[in-house]
Amino acid sequence: MKGTLGLILLLIAPPLTAGPSVPPTEMITIAPGEFTMGSSEKDIQWAAKTFFSESLDYYRDETPAHTVHLPAYKIDITEVTVGQYRLYMTQTGKPAPKYMDNERFNQDHQPVVGVNWQEAADYCATVGKRLPSEAEWEKAARGADSRYYPWGNEPDEKKANIRGKKDGYRYSAPVGLKHFGESPYGIRDMAGNVWEWTADWYRPHPGNTYPNDFYGQQFRVIKGGSWFSNMDLARITVRGKSLPDRRNNYLGFRCAK
Repeated sequence: MKGTLGLILLLIAPPLTAGPSVPPTEMITIAPGEFTMGSSEKDIQWAAKTFFSESLDYYRDETPAHTVHLPAYKIDITEVTVGQYRLYMTQTGKPAPKYMDNERFNQDHQPVVGVNWQEAADYCATVGKRLPSEAEWEKAARGADSRYYPWGNEPDEKKANIRGKKDGYRYSAPVGLKHFGESPYGIRDMAGNVWEWTADWYRPHPGNTYPNDFYGQQFRVIKGGSWFSNMDLARITVRGKSLPDRRNNYLGFRCAK
């Protein structure tokens, strides 16, 4: 009976509260309104020229640029950390994700990685949140001026944790570092560090007529690039994709509400 009562209390426990070493993730409210989602033909030509791509085919899934209206919502300022996920494990009994025993990726202030889509969605639900939609993520990263990166239109290897040594980190970096570029809303780590799960399936943007065998309910959209990406992949409009069951060391998440 005592064991059953304990399980019931665990299931109805309120959203997680963090101890002093694991501060809860702050959220920023994004006001309702329109923004431009995706890339125009001019945008993808800029990317192909800037990053010496031989074909525009890689960029076609970002097109066309289109207007999206979103109601108000909240989104985490930073990615969910290893420390926060450890607290979640302690309070729920959930197993440790992949790479939790790897010192390259298991420091408390690094973003948690090795979490598949359902595990990320479960975490968000447990703390009273959810995964952001692709549109919510993209608006939070670019604002209303259709910028290519959270900080503006110019690629800068010192403003994001990406592949290479200019940013100072070989693998994932602690979340929220001030010298990395933030979005117009003050949201951090939206270029580089780790790719982030979104709630959406990988489907074409409205008006996109280019064939793509990967569209459908097979892949989830991931956004933002990672420590293993170049500046091209760290552009806001890039549409990464991953099978929902994958647990990679370059893939994490943040929550919305």
